[in-house]
Order: sequence, then structure tokens, then C-alpha cells
Amino acid sequence: MSDMEQLQADQMERENLVAEWLKATPGFFERHASLLAEISLKNPHGDRAISLQERQLSVLREQNHALNKRLSDMLRFGSQNDKTQTLMINWLKNLLQAKDEVQVNQIITDGLSEIFGVELVKLTQEISEPDFCGGISAAPESLKKLLPENIASLALINLTAIGTQLILGSQSIEKFTADMGHFYLSQIGQLSEAAIGRVKG
Repeated sequence: MSDMEQLQADQMERENLVAEWLKATPGFFERHASLLAEISLKNPHGDRAISLQERQLSVLREQNHALNKRLSDMLRFGSQNDKTQTLMINWLKNLLQAKDEVQVNQIITDGLSEIFGVELVKLTQEISEPDFCGGISAAPESLKKLLPENIASLALINLTAIGTQLILGSQSIEKFTADMGHFYLSQIGQLSEAAIGRVKG
């Protein structure tokens, strides 16, 4: 270890000792409150030095901003989930009320297009490929041939019991990804398969 590295290691050890001592002595800054204003730190948002108090306020503001963003995201996702659940219930209701295969197929394609917000929903018997979810570049060639050129990501769900494949395609590359959970898509496939099987002649 070089002299510089040894100095840095010694400095780090001393700093760790100071940090541990401060954590073990919670009343220190209450007894020495003036230090909060006297100790200067580098401002992370500029060149001006700031006091420890100002830095602490800055950290608290950043934490508050992060918490507000997380809360906003949670509320937005909750609202989206409520909307999706309502759409799903209506979709299932319409499937149960459908009288024939033509109606069921139309409800499946129109309903899933609205629920997922995708540009393409297609039922086909033209391909024989395993389930797929991801970007168009990784999709099998036989699947690509069935899709418009503007589709960037897709999901293929096999409805095995009725020899049919359900394709959902989106112009967004982020809509369907290889690492996303497939449980929801699998459930959609099972419900679609059951609905078509009920009315299939």
C-alpha cells in the first residue's frame, strides 16, 4: 500500500470513528448548537459553501420531494389499476353475454385493445410458436409476418385447447417486455380460450 493510500485509509478510519461517536451521542449538537451554523459543507447544487443546518434542510427537502413523487406514483398506479379492473369486469360481462363465436371474437379483440391500450389485438390459427412477450426484434419470423410494420412490441398467447393464438401488439417498445410478469397475460388467455370454447361450433 502506498503512502497516499495509507493516509486515505487512516482518514477513513478516523471519519468512521467520528461518525459512530456522533450516532452514539445524540445530545451533542443540542449542547453545541452553534456548530450547526459554523460547520461549512460543499453545496451539492453549486459552488457556495453552506452550513450544516442548510445542508440538513436541503437533504430533508430532497427526501420530501422523493416521498411526494412516490406518493404521486402510487396514487396514479392505483387509479390506473381501478380503471383496468373496471374495464376487465365489463369485458368479462360482455363475454358471458355473447351469443356466438363472431361476437366473442369481436369482444375479445375490442376489449383487450381498450384494456391494454394497444393498437393490435388479433386471433389467428396461422402460426405454431410458443408463448412470447417482448420486442419485435426478438419475435419469431413467422409471427412478424402477421404484424404491421409499426408494431414495436407484442405478446403471443397460445389458446391451446382451441388451436388458436392471441396476439397483442403495441407501437411502444416498452409495452411488452421479456422480463414483465406473464401471469396476467396467461389469465387473459385462459378467459379468452374459455369464452371461445363455449360458443365454438
